[in-house]
Amino acid sequence: TNLVSYQGSTVLSIYAERSVDMNFFGVEISPASFITLQSIFSILLGSAISGLWAKLGKKQPSTPGKMGIGTLCYGISILIMVLPFQIYGPGEKASPLWLVGFYVVMTVGEAICYPAGTSAATAVAPLAFSTQMMTIWGFSVTAGANLANLVSNFYHEGSEGVYFLGIGGSTALAGLILLFFEKRLAKGMGLSEGGEAEAA
Repeated sequence: TNLVSYQGSTVLSIYAERSVDMNFFGVEISPASFITLQSIFSILLGSAISGLWAKLGKKQPSTPGKMGIGTLCYGISILIMVLPFQIYGPGEKASPLWLVGFYVVMTVGEAICYPAGTSAATAVAPLAFSTQMMTIWGFSVTAGANLANLVSNFYHEGSEGVYFLGIGGSTALAGLILLFFEKRLAKGMGLSEGGEAEAA
């Protein structure tokens, strides 16, 4: 999932500068504006999703289920970026709404995945190793950044659609696998139906 999120500050920033019409409803914007939009979406969507889980209570998905849904959202977000390359010809400027759509869907995935992963790291770890487990969870962010740097070498002008399709397709597939094995994973993690750790 971090592989997808880091596309926003690397490859998609270059794409925004070179290939996107930066006139947004009559206002001239900069590529950095999309990062600001993501922060706004994080506050709004994070609050909405937290409220949804609170309302669902024990009916909410298990932690593996949330991770599956969130990962699927990450995959769909980058798959959205395949479409502009099919719609717009060389030299044409794409609508900024494509990037807005990417950030909205990706932020939904982030708002679902990150809290669920952090919660799981503390819930399933033995008490003596909760700090170590949180450290390992934090390492995943670093791993995602490093992977994004490696994968960005495959981004070339003219093959953008294939690039985004590869990242989005593999990420969405990972989300579907998590959803398929949701109950088995939850049971193996010692989580109850509501996603909480069962008492020993």
